[in-house]
Amino acid sequence: MNDPTDPSLRALFRAAADHGSREATTLPVAQVVERGRRARRRRVALATVTAGVVAVLGVATAASLAPGPAGPALPATSPSVPDPGPSPTHRPGPLPRETENSTPPGPGSATTEGRQTRPPASGRTTTPPTAPPATATTMATTTPPPD
Repeated sequence: MNDPTDPSLRALFRAAADHGSREATTLPVAQVVERGRRARRRRVALATVTAGVVAVLGVATAASLAPGPAGPALPATSPSVPDPGPSPTHRPGPLPRETENSTPPGPGSATTEGRQTRPPASGRTTTPPTAPPATATTMATTTPPPD
């Protein structure tokens, strides 16, 4: 089977390998170094471009998430005045009225000096009247005056 005239595939591969090993030479050192430098330059350029793209995308994302320009700064006042909101398209319902009532308050309602307050009929909330904490606690713990 090792006959040189045998046309088998194995023999053809062996002949090609022998020819390649006879013709092969080592590359000069300068050529190997130049290939290494080119590969390194490509890697550095790719890393630089990638870092630039990431930086630009980060800045764009931060700019899109930043709040928009604020209106003019209002001066500090005491008590602070809320910013004017968008004008309502319809008029809100009447404000809740405090009524004299001797019945005990229901769940979810608060009493102030024996008067029961009810939430507004519309879905709009109102701020309760402000009082010093000690006064509010004293009023809440006292019993309503007799009718």
